[in-house]
Amino acid sequence: MEVPVNTERPAPLDLRSLSRAALVAALAIALPPVFHAVKLGSVFLPMYLPILAGAFFLSPVHAALAGATAPLVSAALTGMPPFYPPVALWMVGELSAAGAVVSLVNARTGVPPIVSVAAGLLAARAVQAVLVFVSAELMQLPPRFLTLAAFVSAWPGMLLALVAVPAAVASLRRNRT
Repeated sequence: MEVPVNTERPAPLDLRSLSRAALVAALAIALPPVFHAVKLGSVFLPMYLPILAGAFFLSPVHAALAGATAPLVSAALTGMPPFYPPVALWMVGELSAAGAVVSLVNARTGVPPIVSVAAGLLAARAVQAVLVFVSAELMQLPPRFLTLAAFVSAWPGMLLALVAVPAAVASLRRNRT
């Protein structure tokens, strides 16, 4: 019996998309220390801003990749977000979901950017709720309280993203960046 041989050539690496995703991830790593310097880091979700904006210019896979990479590299380099409690791991899920959803909604619908950003934020909050609830259970902490606290504390950052990201995307599109 002969084993079939795959004669298809592998898809070439899309270096332009990978470099854009790396740039978005680098911005997501560089921006939080600015916010943390004035004690506004966890409230205004600064890592979200470049991921959400970059997702308008990336495929869903590359946007998710940038979203997953940024918190892990930042945690390894700076200790923020922390690995314990597993905030860095929660953010991998959150930012991956946010980037992929924004990219998908933007590419497949004609909705305004604010709607794409809102969809990405909702996806991120849903993923975060599940991850926080499950990990709180595992750590024997009050899961409902922690999930609600994480959701409520993110409102200023979500409002900032709903205002700043569509404006940044419009500016980037105008300048064809």
